[in-house]
Amino acid sequence: MVPPFQPLQLWLKDESLEDIDSFYVVDCEQGVAHDHVINPRVKARYFDVVCPDGCRGFGRSFQSTKKLRKKPSMKLPIAALVAFTGFSLCAASVASAADESFVGKWKMNPDKSQFNGLTYKVEDAGGGNYRFVFGDDVETLSLDGKEHVTKFGETWSITKTGPNAWKWTSKRDGKVTSDAMWTVSEDGKTSVYTSDNKRPDGTTSHDEQNLTRTEGSTGLVGTWQTAGLKIGSVGSMEIQKWQGDGYTISNTAYKSQTDFKLDGKDYTPKGPRVAEGTTLSAKAIDAHKIELAYKFKGKGTETDRWELSADGKTLTNTITYAGVNKPEVNVFDRQ
Repeated sequence: MVPPFQPLQLWLKDESLEDIDSFYVVDCEQGVAHDHVINPRVKARYFDVVCPDGCRGFGRSFQSTKKLRKKPSMKLPIAALVAFTGFSLCAASVASAADESFVGKWKMNPDKSQFNGLTYKVEDAGGGNYRFVFGDDVETLSLDGKEHVTKFGETWSITKTGPNAWKWTSKRDGKVTSDAMWTVSEDGKTSVYTSDNKRPDGTTSHDEQNLTRTEGSTGLVGTWQTAGLKIGSVGSMEIQKWQGDGYTISNTAYKSQTDFKLDGKDYTPKGPRVAEGTTLSAKAIDAHKIELAYKFKGKGTETDRWELSADGKTLTNTITYAGVNKPEVNVFDRQ
């Protein structure tokens, strides 16, 4: 096995290659070349390049048919040139591999997705106020219909409309984004949250979420765990190439666009529903996985791990919210 691709200059200066004409195609600067002699008579060699991210490339070297004169003064420039060309090929090939995998149009498949097991808490905060807790996210408001501005810039108002029923209205920039009813069963063991959601492009979706009580006895106060979700109108998204080695994730229904590169730097998503102060950073896990870490005003809110199936037809987003033990899993089918 020859050295990793990264110290390629030193490798090419090896005396054993002085009389070898070489041609290399590499995929990644972290690639490892395996040296196989395929024709001992002409000293031909084949290099199979494999990198940790799963990229593959190839190369070959063979003895020249002409006697080459040794030119020591040219060794280093030639080595540097080949190394520089290799690094350029690395960037291009990684971007190409990404284009052939994550890039495309994707539609959520609710039957394959997993929303069950997420936990919500409603606590009596005293003085007619209640705390709504989801992981590290906490909002305190009354149930008398007064508007409350959340830390993400939304406006909530909750009104009790019956012994076991509450109307929940959400707004952003003065426009209603969701009208919902949260109804608790007579025995207090289950509840149903039905919502009519309005998207920025004018489309709507009627969704129904079933919850099971795990703590508490009656009313809304207690701990609730999701037991099922029916989505009236499933969402779609598109992933495109951005600035060579980056990505753009866009959602036309929400008029949102997220541009980022897998470099760990902070990027700002765009869209009418994006809270001011939201940023994300991204990194590659391997050739089929990338991870996006979201923050709000510098504090982590969720981590999304996108994984592409082996056949390239399914994209799974495993979302871990801050302070929530069980992840939400959204599965998308390639269109």
